[in-house]
Amino acid sequence: MKLKFALLVLVLALAGGAGAWAAPPPSLSLSPPERSALLSAFVRAGRAQPAPAIPDAELWTRVERLAAIELGQTLKPGDLDPLWALAAPPRQVGREMSEAHAAGRLQAWAGALSPGDEAYAALARTRLHLSEVARTGGWPRLAEGRALRQGDIGPGVLALRRRLEAEGDVASGGPAPDHFGPDLRSALSDYQLRSGLDVDGVLGPATLRHFNTPAEFRLAQVDANMERRRWLPRSLPQDRLEIDTGAATGALYRGGRIVHAFRVIPGSVKDPTPIFASSLNTIVLNPPWNVPDRIAREEILPKAARDPGYLARNGYVRIGGRLQQPPGPKAALGLVKFDLVSPFGVYLHDTPGRDAFNRRERHLSHGCMRVESPQVLADLLLAPQGRGGKRMQVDIATGATLRIALTRQEPLYVVHWTAIPGLDGRISYLDDVYGWDARLAAALPGV
Repeated sequence: MKLKFALLVLVLALAGGAGAWAAPPPSLSLSPPERSALLSAFVRAGRAQPAPAIPDAELWTRVERLAAIELGQTLKPGDLDPLWALAAPPRQVGREMSEAHAAGRLQAWAGALSPGDEAYAALARTRLHLSEVARTGGWPRLAEGRALRQGDIGPGVLALRRRLEAEGDVASGGPAPDHFGPDLRSALSDYQLRSGLDVDGVLGPATLRHFNTPAEFRLAQVDANMERRRWLPRSLPQDRLEIDTGAATGALYRGGRIVHAFRVIPGSVKDPTPIFASSLNTIVLNPPWNVPDRIAREEILPKAARDPGYLARNGYVRIGGRLQQPPGPKAALGLVKFDLVSPFGVYLHDTPGRDAFNRRERHLSHGCMRVESPQVLADLLLAPQGRGGKRMQVDIATGATLRIALTRQEPLYVVHWTAIPGLDGRISYLDDVYGWDARLAAALPGV
């Protein structure tokens, strides 16, 4: 891994990018407020603050490296994975820093390095905490054995209570009884809910594995999520649609607030949904499904070869040599499709398979995003132009395909979060089904 990082730094240096750290200005002398601002940047970024006595030139160099990370300038996401199609706009970090210093704006510049949203700040605070936990040997492991549940007594229950205290799920400061009472069951259920686990209030194998995940692993997970947040615009549109493929959820924002939240079925491990930005431009009612060649070749035609009646039973027809599913109750796209511009050919759509939305693990699609409440979402998007409500229901009832262009295209951000801050600042850690966190964290440079 050290060799990989050294090669990455060399490539960036040869390319003259953010990794080619500029020498500090000649005769550099930082004022006390400037030093304080630069040192504070490390805390805001979730990194241990350097010693206050560090020489000016060394502090300058370390802040420039930190700035490149915080501004999303150290990696080109698409070079690491072609499905990572979000990236921060390029910045000349060294030049910006020197110009800010020369103009007496270094404090303001240093204060604006990190994204300013509260979710990023919560991750940064968690990063500081996890770094300290890892440095001091990590969390005590909970003992394996029989499941613990309400009514149990013993040292295992005490260890569980201490662990939940460390996560912020149980108040600390008083004696911690070794009795598994209703309070502990409630706290454990809350932990399971925000961790994407089955909620039963029992310390079983899956929850135990979650608790015993090393702090170093969680630190890498937080690093990856912080980096992906740096790829987003510093100021997101107040009205937008977000799809989170990590949590398999979606949210429509109006005025910066969520007005509709829903579950999503993103791409499977074999066919991950990409990370990208686009905009919804058209809503299609009663859409046909033009089956992609790969899906036809690998899945549908083999089934038809084994079962001659398969195509007819499922409503498939051949048009121009390709398979199509016309609109109907069995159509894979359901009653509503949301079109968008995407180099990956993915979109949002309805589905007749409603039961899958009740599953905890919902990464099941071929890359497109199935929406739990497509008609509600379509109504919210079409209402401003008078095409939602009863009129939309009448249009759907005809059974005919109807394409409705959105007069105001809806900004769309498809993101991937696996460390998610709650309103109280606590972090929910989700399993990364795509394995993207480890790859990204390993590519990030240190300060």
